[in-house]
Amino acid sequence: MRPTLVLLIGCLVAMVTGQGPDPSICDPNPTNPGPPLPELPPRFQVHVEANILEKNYTMVQREFYDYPNNRGALLSYGNGTRTHQVYDYSTLEKFTLYDNGTCKTSNMSTSRFNFFSYHMEHGHAHINKAGFILHFGAEFNETYNGTTTVRGIPVNHWYSCMHNATWNSTYKLDFYFSVPGYPTASGQDEIPVRAEIRGKRLEFNPQTRGPSDTYKSIHHIYDFQGFHTVTRHDQNWVYQTEGYVCPGRVNTKSVPTTPDQFYAEVEMINEKNQTVRYMREYFDYKAKLFRIDFHPTSNRSKRWSFGPVQHKAIHDYNSGLEYLISYQPENCTVRPISNYSFDADIDANDHTKVHMKKSYEMFHFDDKDFTYSGVSRVRDIMTDVWVSREVNYHVPQGSKYSTDFTYQWYFSADNWTTTTRETMNQSQVPVVPVAMDNWTTTTRQTMNQSQVPVRLHMKGSWKRDQTSTPRESDLVFNMFNYDSGEQFLWHFDISMCFKDPSMQKPVFFQMPDLYNDLIRGDKYRFYRSVQSAVAKAAGIHPLRVTNVWHTPTDGPLWVGATLLAHPDVQGDSVEMQPQKTLDAAFNDFKKRVDGNAMVVKFTPDPSRGQEVYLTALPGTLETNKDLISFIMERNKPSNTYQPGTVAGVAIGTVLLGAIIGMGVGWFLWKYRLQDVPYGTQT
Repeated sequence: MRPTLVLLIGCLVAMVTGQGPDPSICDPNPTNPGPPLPELPPRFQVHVEANILEKNYTMVQREFYDYPNNRGALLSYGNGTRTHQVYDYSTLEKFTLYDNGTCKTSNMSTSRFNFFSYHMEHGHAHINKAGFILHFGAEFNETYNGTTTVRGIPVNHWYSCMHNATWNSTYKLDFYFSVPGYPTASGQDEIPVRAEIRGKRLEFNPQTRGPSDTYKSIHHIYDFQGFHTVTRHDQNWVYQTEGYVCPGRVNTKSVPTTPDQFYAEVEMINEKNQTVRYMREYFDYKAKLFRIDFHPTSNRSKRWSFGPVQHKAIHDYNSGLEYLISYQPENCTVRPISNYSFDADIDANDHTKVHMKKSYEMFHFDDKDFTYSGVSRVRDIMTDVWVSREVNYHVPQGSKYSTDFTYQWYFSADNWTTTTRETMNQSQVPVVPVAMDNWTTTTRQTMNQSQVPVRLHMKGSWKRDQTSTPRESDLVFNMFNYDSGEQFLWHFDISMCFKDPSMQKPVFFQMPDLYNDLIRGDKYRFYRSVQSAVAKAAGIHPLRVTNVWHTPTDGPLWVGATLLAHPDVQGDSVEMQPQKTLDAAFNDFKKRVDGNAMVVKFTPDPSRGQEVYLTALPGTLETNKDLISFIMERNKPSNTYQPGTVAGVAIGTVLLGAIIGMGVGWFLWKYRLQDVPYGTQT
């Protein structure tokens, strides 16, 4: 971009000794101080039209100056092109953003020209004050030249004389400010209206890279319009590099730490197809379980392979199996977890099996190229932004797909807070988002991290193979109700896949009734404890224990549960554990009960009591009836421990993971939810 007023002044005043200025152009000695000089504010933005008369061209610039935050920005328009430059003086970096999506990083300490100059304070760079940048102020020997009119605006006129001995240059710089009391559009008093610079200097000699013997004339006119000091929230984007990957940039903030358990409700917006999808994700790396719910939202659902009904997919890495469950009508398909699932990855040691991704892999944070690009307001939430470009990220070995995507993550800013559902009436916990407008994010449990994901924006292209035409994708994932507490197993309930009586084994046993009151007030914690204890006694995963219940009366304490069979399907994950048959699991469970070794460790809410151990009474195990028949012979029980019963009581936590990552795009394409291939994972 051609030099502007600020750049030109920087060249002219580098040296002011040696030969004196040309008196035919200006006199450097002030003769009339005039009224007090206007003071430029520490923060402003202005629209500048620059007419470069000696070269017969015009350019337009939008200048943004922010002294308190040590930054500046410049949008330059000339000859039909636009350039966006961001100046970050905290790192002495200049980012030049081009309309083709590329970015150039420059070190201002080694650059010849910087639009906003800087100085050093206590070893740190800081943008200069506006008066110094524009070369306007008492220290520049401003001479008052009376009042005049510019563009119909009454103005005060000052000028200064500049000289550079190296280039033997002399320039007169005229500044015009609106007179005090004149009602400007912004309401700001005494604002700059015009600057004009005229003079001459020696031309540049490319052989000597210094001044030549030939003089050239300079005449520039800069008209300032829309000058104001108010910076609105929606204009902070000019100081950001949002959507751009700037190679060589200094990373000033690490990506957030991702917990092992998450829950999130996700809105996926496909900008290209103009469609919106909604889903829920549950992720529990500790239990090696993942679930995603997805729902039809338009007539396009007729194209889905499972029809226009609600679905959920549960991935159990303990068995290496996927349970694909649909409703209306009810249906369940059990099959190995695919290596194309966005929560799975091919194992590096065993290339035939998959393993569950860790949470940071779901966010693609295993890519070390994520860099911090600043702050942005999303859904009125102030967020920190990280960006990365990923080429062929985690494309399976042997796949013909190729991908090139930019990932942009938005996490709630450090100074926001979150309020847990369990402590809604208590004081807020200062750990997640809050500050700007004192907003809060509500979640089920206290979070141990300082930031939560708000949005992921993925934009790029993919190809099925090297001969196919690249296809563009532009996807936005908005995260709601994000939560990272304990993950409850009932969210991964697979009992619908085992409705055949031969695949179920109800068990009923009696326990000491002295803890009836303690259990009655905290039954769902008790149910979780029973589920874990029964699974341990039977030697199976807790996922295979369902329908937990108890009799809530003051009489004998009966507890029941149902053991589930293991599908006759071979899994394919490296986390797989040996799976017992239903008969073997029941026999082991019976031995533990009869041997006085089936113990439930129950930790109630601290307000209700201390941890207790309840042992199933030997000889009380019954299995010769189904659950309903047994219940009818006993006192009416409390609610059984099933996902439908408990879902409204405690909403689990999970990873929005890969949705996050566009894995969701692949997942939905895989199940014909939309036309998005694997390539868009990255």
